[in-house]
Amino acid sequence: MAFAAQSRYLNVPDQIPYLFPPQVSMHLIQRFLFSLGFLGCFSSLDLLTGGGCGWGAEVPPSPSTVSGVRIWPAPAFTHWPAVMYAGEQRNVAFALPVRQPGIAGTIGWRGEKPLPFTLPTDLERISGLLPLPEAVGTHIADLTIVGTPTVALSLRIVAAADAWPLAGMRDGFPIDAAGLPLVLLDHRRDASQERKWALLSAINKPRPSGKAVVVGDLLSGLGQSAFTGLDARICEANDDRAPWHAQMVALAHDMASWQPAPLTAGPRSIVWSPGNRSLLHNTWTPEEERFFGVVRTRCEALAIFPRLILVLPPAPIDDREPARKLAVERRDQMQRAAANQGWVVLDVERWAGPAVEAFRIGDQVFAEGPVGAAREHLAAALQAELAR
Repeated sequence: MAFAAQSRYLNVPDQIPYLFPPQVSMHLIQRFLFSLGFLGCFSSLDLLTGGGCGWGAEVPPSPSTVSGVRIWPAPAFTHWPAVMYAGEQRNVAFALPVRQPGIAGTIGWRGEKPLPFTLPTDLERISGLLPLPEAVGTHIADLTIVGTPTVALSLRIVAAADAWPLAGMRDGFPIDAAGLPLVLLDHRRDASQERKWALLSAINKPRPSGKAVVVGDLLSGLGQSAFTGLDARICEANDDRAPWHAQMVALAHDMASWQPAPLTAGPRSIVWSPGNRSLLHNTWTPEEERFFGVVRTRCEALAIFPRLILVLPPAPIDDREPARKLAVERRDQMQRAAANQGWVVLDVERWAGPAVEAFRIGDQVFAEGPVGAAREHLAAALQAELAR
């Protein structure tokens, strides 16, 4: 029995297969010959002409000999605030490729005076800031560069009191279902408003009786979490760049089922566990505390007054002085903001202990969340809090 074996790269003569059992594929034969250096006798000319050891070849063309077209990234908004306050001056960042160095251009919201710029001659990409509008709605910015078609960049601003159309994330920032950057417009709160919330939630408005909602980092250690087994809907959400943005998106998905009546349609409690991901990735900003107010605003608009609970994470394990200082600053700010806006604080350090103890697996080995007895203590505290 004779047969001719063909390969995309090598034309192996008929005699070679007889050196191997019939069940061995030609692919394995070729790999075996290559591994022995059997093909080392070929020069580049041999491979192209079939010379040398007598084998021809079909060699793919080198990428360096094939002409190509450069693919430029499209202009886009790259950074925007997840929550802005009425009357606050904020910006949205944009980026565009420098395809025509030295050429002039403009960018601006439709109906407003555009901002001029000139593309640099020594860069391939530039970025800039555009002041955000303050009105609710979809806003379009026109980007024009001399000699090229105008590019429209869209962004959406939605009142925090209305339904949150948050659908996902793009590079750490929230977007709607159409992929447009989305900003929630909230209002600043003062002491009198906080007293009003406390009075209304305690007296004038009944508390919902639906299942509690947990959103955020579940502080899992060794595959187990203190949140496991709670009588609550669990919305785990995290992000290396902006965890609280991802947690807003997750909560927005759960909010779709919230209704002022019947009371069973609203959550009895909302538990937020921000975690420490932003500290560990050095992406934390003080704007994280805006989560407290924007959730309050939506609850007020729905006329529901659930119990609001912050699970304050312990300071992460880090021996560097700047990191320790930042962790303490964050914990202090979060506790103050939560207390000022009517949130109950459940401090993980109080119930499970400092991270260096609660997360310890062995000598200088730590999990990402409480383990053992520390996890059990935290679970008991969470269950007691949800029972209130």
